[in-house]
Amino acid sequence: MKKNLLFTLAALLLSVASFALPPITGIFGTCIGNMTTLIDSGATGGTWSSSNTSIATINSTSGAVYGVAAGSATITYTLGSSYVTAAFTVSAAPAAITGIPSSLCPGSTVTLSNATSGGTWSSSNMYVATIGAATGIATAVHSGTSTIYYTLGTGCSATATLTVASTSLTDSIYGSSYICAGSSTTFTIATTGGTWSSSNASVATVGAGSGVVTGVTAGSAIITYSVSGSCGTMTAIKYVSVSASTSAGTITGTTAVNVGATTALHDAVTGGTWSSSASGIASINASTGLVYGVSPGTATITYSVTGCGGTVTTTTTVTVSAFGGISGNVVLGSGSFYGNIKVWLITYNSSTMILQAVDSVMLTCSGTSAFYQFASPATDSYRVKAAVIDTFSSTTGYIPTYHDTSYYWYTANVINHTSGTADINKDIHMAYGAVTTGPGFIGGNVTTGANKGTSTSIPAVGLQMYAVNTTTNTMVQKVKTDASGNYSFSNLPVGQTYMIFPEALNYRTFAYTGINLTASAPSLTAASFVQHTVSKTITPIFVNVVTLANNDVTIAAYPNPVSSKLNILWSAATIENAAITLSDITGNEIYRSTINMNGTGATQIDLSGFANGLYIINVKGSALNYTNKVQVQH
Repeated sequence: MKKNLLFTLAALLLSVASFALPPITGIFGTCIGNMTTLIDSGATGGTWSSSNTSIATINSTSGAVYGVAAGSATITYTLGSSYVTAAFTVSAAPAAITGIPSSLCPGSTVTLSNATSGGTWSSSNMYVATIGAATGIATAVHSGTSTIYYTLGTGCSATATLTVASTSLTDSIYGSSYICAGSSTTFTIATTGGTWSSSNASVATVGAGSGVVTGVTAGSAIITYSVSGSCGTMTAIKYVSVSASTSAGTITGTTAVNVGATTALHDAVTGGTWSSSASGIASINASTGLVYGVSPGTATITYSVTGCGGTVTTTTTVTVSAFGGISGNVVLGSGSFYGNIKVWLITYNSSTMILQAVDSVMLTCSGTSAFYQFASPATDSYRVKAAVIDTFSSTTGYIPTYHDTSYYWYTANVINHTSGTADINKDIHMAYGAVTTGPGFIGGNVTTGANKGTSTSIPAVGLQMYAVNTTTNTMVQKVKTDASGNYSFSNLPVGQTYMIFPEALNYRTFAYTGINLTASAPSLTAASFVQHTVSKTITPIFVNVVTLANNDVTIAAYPNPVSSKLNILWSAATIENAAITLSDITGNEIYRSTINMNGTGATQIDLSGFANGLYIINVKGSALNYTNKVQVQH
């Protein structure tokens, strides 16, 4: 400071010393009541002294000088017979600062004063308060404290603390910021004498004197605590979030179900979990609410919802009754379906070879399955069939399917039902025709009229035809024959093998198999069939395969050429025992077996071990003699 520089220059000019010691260094002056330290770096072990201890005292070993009163003294440093001196000045401090208030509100001013003239004003924290250097007018800016200095030219100052009051409470509000609608919590604060209020009483209310906060509806609000102070109202705030209280709602749906049947329960409140008090009577899917009747009796079904305020529940009672009939689910494995599904209960008379739908039910499906049941059917053997009731014609979509996965009735699972007993879980897994793309094409014709004495066959109109990809074992398309008995499948991928089969009640179907579509041969246009009205069969007409048909029996052998297994199909009106023989081209018999050709049937001959070449197959009985050439080609 300026004062210290003056003290140092004066001491250097006035110092008198022997030439044996270096001069004293340091600040050669201070204010009354303050202290500074002098040193003589050129010599150690000496002694310090003051010529006038009523003005300034000095520690004899450390050189610390303390100002006692205004005036001058000579400071001496002695080492042996040598010594060095320096003049030291003690200046008086200004008078005390007056006009300091106990506190000052932000934005207000106060004029400070000092009886000693010539000084300069300053503030240690101008964020809290500023002051005019010459005027002494202090302005409060923000809450806090600042040291105010009044400094003379000698560097001596008088100080005072200026306090700026706060307009906000420094205390914090304590209590939970999250409550449920309808519940309460209490807010507290250390400062007393204030009043509580809410920014949004429709969300949360608060007791003005108690601080009890009550949730009203979901949302957020600001809770404020207000206290009157010297600078007006001081506040503290806390945000509160109100969540809707948890409700389990009301269970709806049919609460009576038969053994083996299902019923769906619902609740408008989502996200809950279903449970059953007696899963041996009625089990329930924990997430969907689908109840399954297991055995007769009653069970309490509970729906539990966890949320704000904990877990709440609602219940209903499900009654499971004994069931004597046939029931199951129509399962749509390719995804959800919204529409109508019809299920038929079908009997088959083997003597008349007639299928008859004795009952049916229309289901409304709105998901991945639909439940069906036929109550109290008579003792008999039954087949069940399901079909989607389309409002439009499509080559793809769900395929009419028999229990449990059969495309046609002859291979369907037969339900041998006894009246009064329960045949449950007789599910039907619906096949689905997939959308395909490719250059492949398969077409053909179906005729009827054979065995009817007509000279020519007539078209089989409206017959359901299916295309199955046997490489991937998936159903791909379905069509019906047109007015000319023709059908076709297009957009089929090549490099795949397919089979085609018709499906008609009362007829046993034999598929046209082994259709290999390639890039060089992407189509087959002669995959044709004959519908035999007497034998109640539908058989393929294979290229290069002779089919024997008369009034008593129909025989077909395919494929030809053959690489592994040769299929032999027959349909006979009477029982016919026949011998099957296979001979090489020289007439040497190399295979023989006997079959009973009763009704409709099929057998296979494994030719995978035979050498490539031409062979003769013969099926011979008392009233038939079928012969054909077969080319084995591996």
